[in-house]
Amino acid sequence: MHPWEMMGEKEMQKYWLPWLVGMPAETSRAICSLIFSGVLEKCKNLRICFAHGGGSFPYTLGRIEHGFQVRPDLCAIDNPHNPRNYLGKFWLDSLVHDAAMLDYLVKLIGAEKVALGTDYPFPLGEEIAGSLKEKLAREPSEIGGKKIDNINRMDGVKFVFADKSWMLMRPSGTEPLVRIYAEAENKEVLEVLIEQGRRYLLG
Repeated sequence: MHPWEMMGEKEMQKYWLPWLVGMPAETSRAICSLIFSGVLEKCKNLRICFAHGGGSFPYTLGRIEHGFQVRPDLCAIDNPHNPRNYLGKFWLDSLVHDAAMLDYLVKLIGAEKVALGTDYPFPLGEEIAGSLKEKLAREPSEIGGKKIDNINRMDGVKFVFADKSWMLMRPSGTEPLVRIYAEAENKEVLEVLIEQGRRYLLG
């Protein structure tokens, strides 16, 4: 299920907000509507997949669940079951543009419920389907001969090397590319580090 004709589209025409904000919200609205209305409860064999990693739903589930618990008079009028109970009852695709978010999604609903997703050839799609998942999920011990001390996935993938230099690989949210940021002891080492990162991604 892919969002279109997003709610509030006419009120947020600037900054590409219908695509950046409206689409994730519209997908979350679709999931919540299917849960709260009881459709997923009544149609237990329904097979459905939501685009863009389920939009904002997985990342606001705590708020949705809390609302269900404190205002059942508004949220539980057609279905008495907790929204969290439906995790794993539908599929979400992998197109979330962020390695840490993809890791969270897999932990939340299980890898078997995450389908390969790509909006290619549109600007918010991946040029090569699944490339982010494959490249950023690696756990190398070194890159270009430099020993890796730590890998941080809080914001993209950050490699911290034994010599305290670092390199961050972060997927763009608007273009089919991965940006590389780095810090090293001098300009020459920095340029070599960035080139090694580029080769690592392309390898």
